[in-house]
Amino acid sequence: MGRPPFRVQHMPLLQAVMQSQTITEAANRLHVSQPAVSKQLKQLQTDLGFTLFERQGHKLIPTFEARAMLDQVNRVNASLDVLNRIAIDFRSARRGHLQIACIPAVAGYLLPASLIKTVGSEAGLMTTVHTGNSAQVVEWVETQQVDIGIALRIQGAEDLGFQSLLEWRLECLLPGSHPLARLKTLRPKDLANYPVVGVELPAAVLPEPGVPRWDSELGAVRIRVDSSHIACQFAMAGLGIAVADSLTIAGSLRKPMARRRLEPAARSDIGIYRPRYRPKSEALEALIKELKSQARTLEPVRSGV
Repeated sequence: MGRPPFRVQHMPLLQAVMQSQTITEAANRLHVSQPAVSKQLKQLQTDLGFTLFERQGHKLIPTFEARAMLDQVNRVNASLDVLNRIAIDFRSARRGHLQIACIPAVAGYLLPASLIKTVGSEAGLMTTVHTGNSAQVVEWVETQQVDIGIALRIQGAEDLGFQSLLEWRLECLLPGSHPLARLKTLRPKDLANYPVVGVELPAAVLPEPGVPRWDSELGAVRIRVDSSHIACQFAMAGLGIAVADSLTIAGSLRKPMARRRLEPAARSDIGIYRPRYRPKSEALEALIKELKSQARTLEPVRSGV
């Protein structure tokens, strides 16, 4: 196999030219001469066999191919950043720093009480909480960036030793004076004639056999959001009935709002993911023990309304 046309040393060149409008500006960014940048760019395009930039007067306009390659360069740089952070953590042996990743519902309604009873009062311990969707949390665990991840059970992450904490399901939040509040259980057909604020069902949460998507029987949903917290806030503002996860609804429930089952319900589990190589600590083990204890107290979330 011959020399690859695009190599690591080409990454700063592509980034500098993409961030600039002219060769002169790119040369200034790279602290080299303008002819040197022109020569390197011309050689790179020759080696690749396609054009990266089109000229419009004195300006350089990136092609589709250049934008696609820059996206991959950014991914490589992000991976290098992760690798360097891991190396720094290992070198400095930062046992006094607990890194936690979790989905927003856990950060808002399960984690605080657990932290107060464990690491919250421990002198000399720094705790950082990162929030993201379940896929992001699992990625942070897989790349050893955090000590613990708390998120939905997702496919393809079985080797991370998922430990279930509590059931996750979709429910409804609506005003106590709403006509549907008299029902203990709601079905999609009940919602069909009312405005609904619906959270997008995570791709990793698959309905049980024979259970359709919650919105399959609805003609339209007024608003779709990617956050259960936002769905609940919108419902409390009067924008419609929120369809959101049970943990967030339980934490958001305030008078005069009412919480109702949604059947047939999409279900999954919220649980703990552990990275393979990060060292264990007493603080981490105490936090996990308390998380399990707190999850057991959330019986209304487990059993629904």
